[in-house]
Amino acid sequence: MEPLHKFRWGDGTVFALTENNKTVIYDLTVPPRQENGVYYTATNYSYSYTFNFEEEFEVKDYTGWMRVNWWHSIIWTSMYVLFIFAGQRYMQNRHRFELRSYLVVWNILLAVFSTMGALRTVPEMFHILKDYGFSFSTCISGKP
Repeated sequence: MEPLHKFRWGDGTVFALTENNKTVIYDLTVPPRQENGVYYTATNYSYSYTFNFEEEFEVKDYTGWMRVNWWHSIIWTSMYVLFIFAGQRYMQNRHRFELRSYLVVWNILLAVFSTMGALRTVPEMFHILKDYGFSFSTCISGKP
């Protein structure tokens, strides 16, 4: 495949992928959709099963909120870091809690959750890397 060609068109960004003298237009403004009961993402990856929250998720709503309220992330991150250091100092000379069994359960649940997330996202990531390349996977948003 030749390099990805980017050009502006309308309100969204459109990309052209060329292979064997055939150009495929990739329009990022096209939202995920359902065709014949199959859910397709913006990059035409199809899932055999989707959850309602995946089909109803509107990226523009959340990215728009974050563009306006970006400062929330700095405040909450700062509070988290402050809590870690203050908590360590507070607990330094205190009797430690015996939480081994709770931590085992927490780690098992975290491992199951991470595995489920990887099973859901890795196939689409391979699809993006195989069909569109590395720069597309890192530099271009799936939805505008």
